[in-house]
Amino acid sequence: MKVLFGISNEQTVKDIAKYYEEKYKEKLEYKTAFYFGQFSKEIATGEYDRAVLSEELEKLPTKSYAEADKQLFKYIDDITNNFEARDLIYIASDRRRLGDSFLARLFFLGVYTTLTGSDRTKGKVCAAINSPTSKRDAKKYYDKFDPNDVYNTSEVNELELRRIIAYYKNLNGDTSRYNEIFDRIVSQYTTEQMGVIINWLPKDVKEYLAQNSDSYKSILESNNMSAVQSTEVAPQKSIVDKNKGNNSNYEIQSGKDIANQIVVKEPPKEKVVEKVIEKEVPKVITQVKEVEVVKKYYDVPEDYKKTVCFVGAPKAGTTFCINAIGTYLAKKKIKTAIVDMTRKRDMYTIYTYDNTGKRNIAGESLKYASNGKNEPLVYEKLSIYTAVPGEDRKSYNPNLLVETISKNNNVVLIDADFSTPLDYFRLAQDIYIVQDMNILNINQITMFLRELKQRGIGMDKIKIIINKYVECSLTSKDIIDGIATYTSYDLKMFDELFNPKRVQYFILPFDVENYKKYIEMVYKYSNKFSSFTKDFQDNLNQIINTIYPTKGKVSVEEKHYTQEDTKSQRRFGLFRKKK
Repeated sequence: MKVLFGISNEQTVKDIAKYYEEKYKEKLEYKTAFYFGQFSKEIATGEYDRAVLSEELEKLPTKSYAEADKQLFKYIDDITNNFEARDLIYIASDRRRLGDSFLARLFFLGVYTTLTGSDRTKGKVCAAINSPTSKRDAKKYYDKFDPNDVYNTSEVNELELRRIIAYYKNLNGDTSRYNEIFDRIVSQYTTEQMGVIINWLPKDVKEYLAQNSDSYKSILESNNMSAVQSTEVAPQKSIVDKNKGNNSNYEIQSGKDIANQIVVKEPPKEKVVEKVIEKEVPKVITQVKEVEVVKKYYDVPEDYKKTVCFVGAPKAGTTFCINAIGTYLAKKKIKTAIVDMTRKRDMYTIYTYDNTGKRNIAGESLKYASNGKNEPLVYEKLSIYTAVPGEDRKSYNPNLLVETISKNNNVVLIDADFSTPLDYFRLAQDIYIVQDMNILNINQITMFLRELKQRGIGMDKIKIIINKYVECSLTSKDIIDGIATYTSYDLKMFDELFNPKRVQYFILPFDVENYKKYIEMVYKYSNKFSSFTKDFQDNLNQIINTIYPTKGKVSVEEKHYTQEDTKSQRRFGLFRKKK
């Protein structure tokens, strides 16, 4: 049996193959692809009996689920042009359910084996490889769909509409958040879908947005709607009627589950039972009412893991940030790895300069990890993986290296520079750009980000840390605007890399006393960031809890986004002509 796997974790593939061989007594010959383009190319040239494709193989550079679904469907449609669809096993993401419209479209392509929810186990995958689902068995889930139906981009789920309406109503007229919420909704739907949603917004919300939101006005124009039309009462009543008296039941984010963009899985629901007791007669009457709510937090699972890259211009403070974060996490008894993939190998110098034995261990640690062996330099819960400066980073196996380190740690912090092989950025879940107040470095950042984007690495991974920040006429928003747009040196070519209103950012303030302490720390070989000012530690904790929630809870709320400035012109980035 020859199988092509489109699964990003190579260890998972090995486990599936081993399980299959033990259970079905048949040897698997297999190959692994790590992004959709590679999967498509391989399936077209190789002779495979089965193919297993994970929807989460690669983050797609899109701003909405609808657009992501379009791209996914095109990928799979192209794949089935070169491969028998019934032999493709599709592992869906958390947001899919058997029988939903997207999986129905795959069914009509001939993809009958789709694994969702609790069925996404190695046992179920192996069973599907051995015997894919027949059309007859799969058909019962999709009988209600028309095979000729094209994906309707203007269709909006009724429950999502009800949630959006309820969320706005629960603000009780607080207009300060209307634009922010609207932009968050816009990021998840197509222009056609937004035309539908606008019709159902509360009247005061539409009136406010019509005066204060460029996004709202743009959608009206795109859908050939006037401001008068958008504020008229919608012709149907079903959704509004269902909402009456039920707004308090929806203590959640607007529209689609925005929590999915921030955390590993959607927040679990729980039932809350309220009891009302009345004493009117000698016996007691008890009324029981169930109300479904959504938690604002969920517990961090025991196997929670995170791999993130940090990169910035020289002297921006990338290594400083990683040391501070890694030291804090280790102090909280969280197994943390610092992986030095820079050319200079500052971690090698910082952690080994006082001891020959440490240098011998650290100098081989990356080479060992690249061969599947875990031999780092260990300081209690903090593990250091580095090498002698000058060692060729291209000799490592990035997939096996990251897999080995991740398997032995909860958090992997990769210290990178602009010459670090791009595979490490592809394998990371988040990429933190470290930028200080020196705006002359921004062009290097944008050139690097543009290369990542052109290589298919999603800009939705990007987060920004503004290090050594001081309050002056150069604001944090100016810096983020500058990073968001690539501008050629001759100012003739521009490329918006990401939406600056949607990127998550953090600030680490500059303080002379902190600077003195850090100089002494490096000189005396100690990592005591706990002596830094409270302001610095509070801001650092915001970054840390985005990487790994140290309190055992994950918040589903989004924080630290730039404020909307409808008059801002970002075309020339930071170097536009000032008025």
